[in-house]
Amino acid sequence: MKSLKIGVCGVGNVGGAVIEKLVLSPDIVRNNGGVSIEIVQVGARKGKSVVPFDLEVTTDLKDVANNSSIDVFVELIGGCDLAKDLVEESIKSGKNIVTANKALISTHGDELFALAEKHGVQIGFEASVAGGTPVIKALREGLVANKVNWFAGILNGTTNFILTKMSDDKTSFEDALKEAQDLGLAEADPTMDVDGTDAAQKATILSALAFNTPFDFTSVSYGGIESVSPDDILYAEELGYSIKHIAYGSIEGEEVHLSAYPTFVPKDQILSQVGQQMNALEISCEGIGSTVYYGPGAGPEPTASAVIADLVDISNGGWPNSGNSGKKNKLSLEAKQQFSRYFKLDVKNEAGAIAKVSSLFASQNISIEALIQKDSRQNNDEQHYVPVIIISGPMSDIKSVEMKESLECVDEITNSAKQYRIHNAL
Repeated sequence: MKSLKIGVCGVGNVGGAVIEKLVLSPDIVRNNGGVSIEIVQVGARKGKSVVPFDLEVTTDLKDVANNSSIDVFVELIGGCDLAKDLVEESIKSGKNIVTANKALISTHGDELFALAEKHGVQIGFEASVAGGTPVIKALREGLVANKVNWFAGILNGTTNFILTKMSDDKTSFEDALKEAQDLGLAEADPTMDVDGTDAAQKATILSALAFNTPFDFTSVSYGGIESVSPDDILYAEELGYSIKHIAYGSIEGEEVHLSAYPTFVPKDQILSQVGQQMNALEISCEGIGSTVYYGPGAGPEPTASAVIADLVDISNGGWPNSGNSGKKNKLSLEAKQQFSRYFKLDVKNEAGAIAKVSSLFASQNISIEALIQKDSRQNNDEQHYVPVIIISGPMSDIKSVEMKESLECVDEITNSAKQYRIHNAL
């Protein structure tokens, strides 16, 4: 039987789950994967007190990176600076790498993979995108014979949980976020989840495999769910949509556009049905059409599952060299693809006000596919206004921003306009 000696740095929720699974259930990995995995050393900044097993533990994480008896360095500390230093040291000493660190890969992936190739080792990062759902394996192995045209997915379980609670329980964003935190589904500081950063980093990683682009997180256009209100959820449902945070990637020629935004998804589409903290990714390829991958994207157990899967793959020789070789396609912040849009406006309850709004769309040569006028309301200044929902024809991201700015210059609109994409499966 094959054997693998590993060192693990980071014993938080994920690291603890990896160690526990390998120590307490080694037979599962031996029987299913045909490999015996031995934890040689653990790096824990708080020392032995946080590792409830009879393992060698060091507080100096570089000891693990430089341990010559280790075959694979497992990086689970998170962040970029220290993680990058440890991974580089491990690669230079001839170790393969397994990591769950999406920030590290999406920011420094190109130089790390180049370094790994130079030293004849591999980097496993299945756990960096969708946890226990093997989307990385699908792209670099299962779909390697196909040209990917686009992908669209729910890549952040925290935001999906919040939006699901807002829809199912009619709660506010703040209440849904607090529940996510109470359940351990959101960090004390949830910024990177709710502002779209996490999904954008994952889209960067997927793009490198799907479209052979650089690992360049700065070239992703993204936004968060903080502005989604209970009214938006209600209006979406009335119109036959669910609101989901969707990461997109598409290629046209040699140019790739990546984005991650709250999006109206028609109820009859698969992504609309994905609830709670689950992830889902749809990948469309020439020839075979669309394939869909669904499952848990976060949490200790799913992430540990992906980490151990990478370890088994490394014991069997690793993966095909895809997503990091040959001519690179260009990432562009200027998307050519167009989406229909949801606009939500608060319009003064005055004669001709809505007609003025409609004429603005006409002047920009943008069609209105639906216009809904709700009952009159009163704001804090006792001014009467009418919530107006407009579903527009397709427009680019740049055009949608320009349109939103133009609408906010109309005197009859009482506050900031809202706009969201409508998912059209590209």
